[in-house]
Amino acid sequence: MVSGDQPRSTAPATPKQAFCPADIMLVRTWLHNRSENTARAYRADVAEFARFTGKPMAEVQLADLQEWHDSMSGASDATRRRRMSAVKSVLTHGAKLGFLPHDAGAAFRLERGRDSLNERILSRQQVLAMLSAEKDPRRHALLALLYGTGLRLSEACGLRWRDMTRRQSGGIATVFGKGSKTRHVQVSASLWKEIVAVKVDGGPDAPVIPGHDGGPLHVRAAHRVVKRAAKRAGLPDDASAHWLRHAFASHQLDAGQPVHWVQAQLGHSSLATTTRYSHANPDAVGADLLA
Repeated sequence: MVSGDQPRSTAPATPKQAFCPADIMLVRTWLHNRSENTARAYRADVAEFARFTGKPMAEVQLADLQEWHDSMSGASDATRRRRMSAVKSVLTHGAKLGFLPHDAGAAFRLERGRDSLNERILSRQQVLAMLSAEKDPRRHALLALLYGTGLRLSEACGLRWRDMTRRQSGGIATVFGKGSKTRHVQVSASLWKEIVAVKVDGGPDAPVIPGHDGGPLHVRAAHRVVKRAAKRAGLPDDASAHWLRHAFASHQLDAGQPVHWVQAQLGHSSLATTTRYSHANPDAVGADLLA
């Protein structure tokens, strides 16, 4: 380093700190129609890259991506791949629309990560330990909903009673999920009974899992509920709500539920994503995981 030079900052930045006016428009068009959670995460990743380079996207070169990638040696492989994928995506988008003179990320080789999915799948005993140690009915209902349906945390927090349809055995939840896709998720009889028990007044707009004040449960508060339950059960520090989603998929397939049914429940666009969890016996029937 030449005397007087300062190391580049890798601290996350807000869009106002990171982007020039032209890049603000580029990022806005790139994130158009993405979900709120996805847009927030992608924007933060690209803002961090912009802050690191200190230059407009139109001036970015392959060397900038390589240098940023190497600077993240302390991050996990998954985090590094996610950040690089976001930057490559916005650069490709900008080049296609003519915002940028070239696609600087096209030549960057994104490494394939080690598949560690099996390390994030909880056993049935571990999930039951989380559930049995949670004595608060409302928080227990949240954990049961996540495990019993495979919903994402944001999807569970966003459910309203207008989205729920009673059936002879259990019910159906209409979920507006990732990628702006709507799917219909089966709710078992035992889970339906549990969520009805914590129902609050408020008509069809009332949240299925209410917060402590009866209003909607915020995603951050729900995340804390899951983390505390995982800690009580002695699970790894990085255990999260998504681990319950993984457990739902794996346990349903192990119970014999057809893979296409599990795919529909989870909202996976690719069958290959679902079959990573296990190999199903299509002639068997699934199980009420909470019964």
